[in-house]
Amino acid sequence: MIGDKLTYHSSFENTNNKIIAKLKSQLNAKSRICIAVGGESGSGKTSLAYALFVDIETKLGLKGFLFHGDDYFYLPPQDNHNKRLDDICNVGPSEVNLKLLDEHLESFLKNTGEITKPLVHYKKNIISKEVLNTKDFNFCVVEGTYTMLLEQPTYKVFIENSFIDTKLNREKRARDIMDDFNERVLEIEHNIIKAQRIYADMIVKNSILD
Repeated sequence: MIGDKLTYHSSFENTNNKIIAKLKSQLNAKSRICIAVGGESGSGKTSLAYALFVDIETKLGLKGFLFHGDDYFYLPPQDNHNKRLDDICNVGPSEVNLKLLDEHLESFLKNTGEITKPLVHYKKNIISKEVLNTKDFNFCVVEGTYTMLLEQPTYKVFIENSFIDTKLNREKRARDIMDDFNERVLEIEHNIIKAQRIYADMIVKNSILD
């Protein structure tokens, strides 16, 4: 995705060390793995995923690729928002091409070579494409609202913060308009996402902004 600035937050290091410890034997054996990080908007999932990605590369000397669930929305951000305005019932996993994302993760894990994936440009409100070669990487991290529903990840981490817990974080981030409609959207997402914690291998709680 283009338009979001990713920052490394050292406050995630303890959580990352636990994840790395659980997966170290697989990582050191050069087994290709995929770690999914999921949670609500503002929960810290993107920040955790990026910090985990950096820590694995730095501490184990491996090369990773970071998949963003936002790239796999069927519509670019503004168009998707307009569709929600037409009918708020559109909010949910059906907005995201999870099948395609799972296929790309499977290809990554099988090291099949080139993958042509979608790439969202937030400011331009378009979805373009980018090509990655799986042979250039050892592991991947995938982050997104509905990643707990994916079948391919080796290990799943769920951030428990809700949209209520993270309201201040979202206001600071200022990526989304803070109005009654978007609060309704977040409440709908909350009711969908909270049930997905049962699919996680690890549940964490942090207050770093997403």
